[in-house]
Amino acid sequence: MIIINCLSITRRSILFILLAALSIVSCKKFVQIGPPTTQLATASVFNTSAAATSAQMAIYIKMFNESWNMAQACSLLSDELTNYSTATTQLQYYTNSMTAINGPGPWKNAYSYIYQANAIIGGVQNNGNIVAPIAAQLIGESKFIRAFWHFYLTNLYGDVPLVLTTDYTLNGSMARTPQAQVYQQIVADLQDAQSYLNSNYVDASDTAVTTDRVRPTKGAAAAMLARVYLYTQKYDSAEAEANLVINNSTLYNLCTNLSSSAGTNYVFQKNSTEAIWQLATPLPASFFTFDGEYFILKSAPSTGTTNSAIISPQLQKAFEPNDKRMGQWVGVVTSTSTPTVKYYFPYKYQSYNVSATSASAITEYTMMMRLAEQYLIRAEARSQQGNTTGAIADLNIIRHRAGLPNYSGATDKGSLITAILHERQVELFTEWGNRWFDLKRTGNIDAVMGGVSGACQAKGGTWVSTSQLFPVPQTERNNNANLTQNNGY
Repeated sequence: MIIINCLSITRRSILFILLAALSIVSCKKFVQIGPPTTQLATASVFNTSAAATSAQMAIYIKMFNESWNMAQACSLLSDELTNYSTATTQLQYYTNSMTAINGPGPWKNAYSYIYQANAIIGGVQNNGNIVAPIAAQLIGESKFIRAFWHFYLTNLYGDVPLVLTTDYTLNGSMARTPQAQVYQQIVADLQDAQSYLNSNYVDASDTAVTTDRVRPTKGAAAAMLARVYLYTQKYDSAEAEANLVINNSTLYNLCTNLSSSAGTNYVFQKNSTEAIWQLATPLPASFFTFDGEYFILKSAPSTGTTNSAIISPQLQKAFEPNDKRMGQWVGVVTSTSTPTVKYYFPYKYQSYNVSATSASAITEYTMMMRLAEQYLIRAEARSQQGNTTGAIADLNIIRHRAGLPNYSGATDKGSLITAILHERQVELFTEWGNRWFDLKRTGNIDAVMGGVSGACQAKGGTWVSTSQLFPVPQTERNNNANLTQNNGY
């Protein structure tokens, strides 16, 4: 299994060894991670630059399915999808009735990625066997990954343990860290990542420039910082970081084409000009992305765990007439029943059931971050700072790409923010939980989800405000008495 074309046979061998070693670590409960013998064995792989790089690549391979996991969970929780699955996990998301005993969410996986990032940081720092530029790139990537997953953990669970070490005794008894402190560390890690990372995309040599956008760069760190600053209401900083990405037109440009049917360089194509960071598809591949394979329908939705959801009526109604995104990012399949039924499904990723044995055969990579979000971040940050003209200009850039006219609504701050959030809804749907997080961070979640006309009741659930946070998995609390539970669970 490889993630970047130019890995040599030697590096492939190293990667297989590392995947096996890291799997031993990641399959343990978070609170039980890393007995001393495992730590020593893990540290021993950092004897060469190639081995250290392979350890970094292993994290991305293991992260490959997380985009769809996050999209499915948060889209079912919010008002984006209609569920047909009878599986317990999907039903608890869809009816907003998560339980701690079922352990919903990415807690275990996220802390495994964080642990592995910490191991790399510790393994390459002050390591004479690792060439300095490569050590810097790997430290930057690992700090980025640590920040990335702490961001998702704190937005899903609230206060979470802030894990900065591979010390299993410390990690195993760690209490939850206040969210404000978690955010401080996220910012610090991303700022460090900016200073360490390459400005260009690099291949497995860590220095040669490549067209593959599958490793974080300074631009990715800036894009993540822009998002973090927006969430923490530091709007001037959010604008400044978004500027760094948007103004780098050498690397980043919005794709004119939304889908593969419209031509080349479409948004979710691998290495599109809109991509800030993607995950490569591990080879050999039976499909290109989990998002495409599990969202695309070829018949009526299943009752299983995949291909079991369609676009919700709420999301369908959110699209304005003639919005190209409805036509090109929403697919439709008609049932064979009588009367016939049309099922609309997420179709941003458009490759289904296509296998590949070489990277050149793959047309789509998993999108982690993209440029359109940066325009919407900057629009919101500008509006919050009173720059109405600039905010509308950014909003219109996204609207024009979707084939829509200029924004013509009210220009007071409240109305403009509402328009920007609406644009986020139809631009970023089923991508990494954006809609769910937007409802939470703006304080709109109770209004949208609650009440007799709210999305939760329409899905067959009963909304309570505490449902906006995931429960801490009960298995983790059983192993760590210092882990408290969120209210309502």
